Amino acid sequence: MRSVLDNTTEALRRAGREGEVFLSLLPDRAPAEARQSDGRTARLGPLDGSTVSWKDMIAIKDVTPRAGSAHWRPEAPAPADAEVVARARKAGLVSIGVTNQSELAFSGIGYNPHHGTPLLDGRVPGGSSSGAAASVARGITRLAVGTDTAGSCRVPAAFQGVVGFRSTRGRYPMRGVMPLAPSYDTVGSFARSVADIIELDAILSGDNAHPDIASGLAVLSDVLDASDVSAPISQRCKEAVIALGQAGVLLEHTRQSPLDEALALIRAGGWPGAIEAVETYGHLLETENAHHIDPFVAARLRASAGLNPDKITRVKQGARALRETVRASGTIYLLPTVAIEAPHLAPLLEDPKTFAATNTAALRLTMPASLLDLPAISLPVGKTNAGAWVGVQLVGPPDSDRTLLATAAMVETLLMQKEPLT
Repeated sequence: MRSVLDNTTEALRRAGREGEVFLSLLPDRAPAEARQSDGRTARLGPLDGSTVSWKDMIAIKDVTPRAGSAHWRPEAPAPADAEVVARARKAGLVSIGVTNQSELAFSGIGYNPHHGTPLLDGRVPGGSSSGAAASVARGITRLAVGTDTAGSCRVPAAFQGVVGFRSTRGRYPMRGVMPLAPSYDTVGSFARSVADIIELDAILSGDNAHPDIASGLAVLSDVLDASDVSAPISQRCKEAVIALGQAGVLLEHTRQSPLDEALALIRAGGWPGAIEAVETYGHLLETENAHHIDPFVAARLRASAGLNPDKITRVKQGARALRETVRASGTIYLLPTVAIEAPHLAPLLEDPKTFAATNTAALRLTMPASLLDLPAISLPVGKTNAGAWVGVQLVGPPDSDRTLLATAAMVETLLMQKEPLT
């Protein structure tokens, strides 16, 4: 049986070859944590000794956070670990390094002109937590931690064929996590199995409850049949729904839900998180290094500055009412994670309008859960005939994180028992 140190050494070696995935490594810290795990007579828990990576928004002691940028950064290395990092270390996890992302975490594509982009056969990795998902998808680390504001964990999970979880805001401590849109930011995670997400959630939240699985799922049939959902995506998700029904899961097909209404709010008034992103990073557009910012991110910041504040206020008001509707219903919804197949990067770089439109399409189906502050998880359900990964998204009521995860584990198990969706 390989030691934790052996696994850690291999992870560091592989991470060192993946410059577009990792921005910095922890060559002293990681082996030290591994030796501590190997030296324990009793494990601290199921994830003791497991490797983990951290998105470049999350403070690691003595590492300078960059938010995926090359020319803007804090002046000094982080003086301490973020609270989530400290909790992971206390549980015996071994931190390998810091992962790449969309600059300033303000894109669902995952492209980074400064540090490279972890592509999959030329297809974009999804963002903004692109490197975090890639560290798991490529088998470098067992776990990865990112942030999710409008879909930044779920989109890359869907595009890269791994599990990606967005927690309810406030479930995990945000001390030491750089902001994008504070009213919508939360910490999220990646793994190859829901079981690992469940264990990591218990570590980061302190909640190890084992709730009952939801009695059924509400399938958003109107979304599955929508013209702006790619036919191959719809097909794979419908196959997953059929498999769940055949396995005995109680399914309610609905054509109107609070998530649909949230989509309508965003279409009518805009994404409130974009206004907060401007408040957080808009000043960078006026600095001497403004020309070094990813031009696609800069363009989105400028466009977001033009959103109508009154309309945004109405979106927020509507969202508060919809959130309480979901809470009262106790429903877990099923829909595609992303409406499109992961596109090839090259054509996007040729046309800023195409890039912007594709970014909007990538985030469209993850934004409703973020707007209503609902926990959500993306599960891989196979690939399209063109070779693009497909994710199905489960969205639960506020603060139903453990019930959602338990239900997702059941869904994952039932889908794995069926014929592989290739």
